[in-house]
Amino acid sequence: MLLAAVMLFGVGVAIAPAAHATAQVECWTPTANGEGRATLKRGVYLTDGPYQSGCGTWGWVPAGGTVYLHCWTVNSYGNVWWHVRYAETQLEGWTSDANLQGTSVDENGDGQITFYQC
Repeated sequence: MLLAAVMLFGVGVAIAPAAHATAQVECWTPTANGEGRATLKRGVYLTDGPYQSGCGTWGWVPAGGTVYLHCWTVNSYGNVWWHVRYAETQLEGWTSDANLQGTSVDENGDGQITFYQC
């Protein structure tokens, strides 16, 4: 959950509850590239949208694999998803916040850790 990420990363992020009456799957690739990294609690297929189904899959990342956090969003079901890149590869895609264990990393050395909303 985003709350877990906020507590884990020590970053304040405010989000409004989803206003959608019905869920709609939207598959897309963002351009944001934020800071931070995480490891996967379990092996997952990255998807091409912030949903477990309805979007295609890109590739497998094993449990314990490191991913770099690009940005996050809340899907129409109210679940937090992150767009990530699997470390040491060009494999990018989406995974649920529930799959991640993160670490705070100031990757650009500016003294701040910034998480972008997609």
